Amino acid sequence: MSAAPEVIAVGETMLSLVALDGPLEEATSFHATHGGAESNTCVALARLGRNAAWVSRVGADPMGGRILAALAREGVDLSWVTTDPDRPTGLMLRDTVGTVRYYRDGSAASAISPDDLQGVPVEDAGAVFATGITPLLGRDPGRAVRALFRRARGRRVLDLNLRRGLRGSDRASALIGPLLRSSDLAFGGVDEFRAFEQAQTTEGLARAISRLGPAEVVVKAGRAGASALDPDGRWHQVAPAPVQDVDPVGTGDAFDAGYLHARLAGAEVPEALAEGARCGAAVAATMGDADGVTRNESRQK
Repeated sequence: MSAAPEVIAVGETMLSLVALDGPLEEATSFHATHGGAESNTCVALARLGRNAAWVSRVGADPMGGRILAALAREGVDLSWVTTDPDRPTGLMLRDTVGTVRYYRDGSAASAISPDDLQGVPVEDAGAVFATGITPLLGRDPGRAVRALFRRARGRRVLDLNLRRGLRGSDRASALIGPLLRSSDLAFGGVDEFRAFEQAQTTEGLARAISRLGPAEVVVKAGRAGASALDPDGRWHQVAPAPVQDVDPVGTGDAFDAGYLHARLAGAEVPEALAEGARCGAAVAATMGDADGVTRNESRQK
């Protein structure tokens, strides 16, 4: 891709096998796709017309090749993805009712380090994006995300995306807290934010989180909608449009992309909330982690 990335994201993407005909333990039919919060967000941003770059590692295996081919077709900039000859691509098995199994210990992405950011034009990006998943992959991935945020001159965007069961999840506050404190825009659910602060109301919780560092705090509540504290201290809420959920996984990633896309375009927070809700609903109505967002055909290559 010739244009410099407007958004740069760092994180892991796995081959994702989604059970189609029942819960994971009973299913006999699976849909093969890919899943990773950061690349999902990049796909949605690319479909919305943004130049989005994904920095990561995949294995030198068919799973890694499949992921790279799929993301390339979406227009995601893969200039800084490394193919690791010694470690495999991660695998995720899941169904559409909430069961997820990860096979990512020792994966290629678990070896992401600050060295993977060499030559990446972080300082030129309008935003950098990371999630709380990456620091849980290991010491070096955590160092890479902290380096990403230190170098950024644009918006530093963090989605907490807490994942119970990942190695390090019992130390999530310690591992993710430094990123939260250095972020400009933070996404999360009420329970995720409560891992860092306590308050009786959602608005009070967002204000408590803002005092830690991020001037802009977005609280996602699924079917209950979303709300946000803007940098001027004003509180906003939006209700989602009714949608028939087909596969809710990836909905939050698409929401992040829609919201960030709108804010980069100069939209106010209420408009960004509405765009995020629209993109999230589109993904929830389709099978797979990153499908559903309508492509902006006016995008300049």
